[in-house]
Amino acid sequence: MTRGNDVRTLFCGGTRSMGQPQAGTWETHLNTLVHGRPIVRVARVTAPLGMTAPLTVGFDLDLTLVDSHERIISAYIRALGDLGVEVSRQELTPHLGMPLLHTAAAVGAAVDADALVLLYRHYYDEPGAPRTLPMPGAPEALAAVRAAGGRTVVVSAKFTPAVHEALAEAGLTDLVDVAYGELFAHDKATALIAEGARIYVGDHPGDMAAAHTAGAYAVGVTTGANDEAALLAAGADLAVPNLATFVSWLAGHSDDRQLKSQP
Repeated sequence: MTRGNDVRTLFCGGTRSMGQPQAGTWETHLNTLVHGRPIVRVARVTAPLGMTAPLTVGFDLDLTLVDSHERIISAYIRALGDLGVEVSRQELTPHLGMPLLHTAAAVGAAVDADALVLLYRHYYDEPGAPRTLPMPGAPEALAAVRAAGGRTVVVSAKFTPAVHEALAEAGLTDLVDVAYGELFAHDKATALIAEGARIYVGDHPGDMAAAHTAGAYAVGVTTGANDEAALLAAGADLAVPNLATFVSWLAGHSDDRQLKSQP
């Protein structure tokens, strides 16, 4: 991966504690938690704005390109346990792919945000933590974009240094041109627009929202907690069961300059 300049933009605000989430969809939780005060940190931008390859494809990270669910769940359970909150794997699994504090709020954990972040990162980074592996078909999907003369962009809700660490541990670093961290749902569109992405691939409804906001073709992959129906309902232009199917689809669409998200 090419290393470039760090760009960090902060839109400040927010609170330091979390209460019970309101009933409703993931969008209701998201709007309650972050509306009007996003925190955006963009790192290692390697191409000037406006200079794009003929094809640029964006990918989500967790459960799209890398399998880190055991590591994430283990870190959540241990960190919340230290703060006096018992939570099960079954409670956490539906919320994988959301930012750390959003997931905690979604399972009703009213804890100190700073303490949770520190504990979670401690357990996530422990030498004995479960390994992060490439999702089946991930190297091939990234290589297929490169073979079509395109660029690969990773846009994740994950803490930015952890994005690079996960890619390295999964052996995908050399197949990724640029990576962005700490962006979720509509906020991911800032990176997709900056990089000129025409396609965005992800496993979460928030990824479909990001693609539509950026005017990119939204490809949902059902390798995470959301099935085909959920991704289509969230606005996916295409839903596939795995990245191998995406590779087959891309082979027939990489030269389609008119490819864009449907309203």
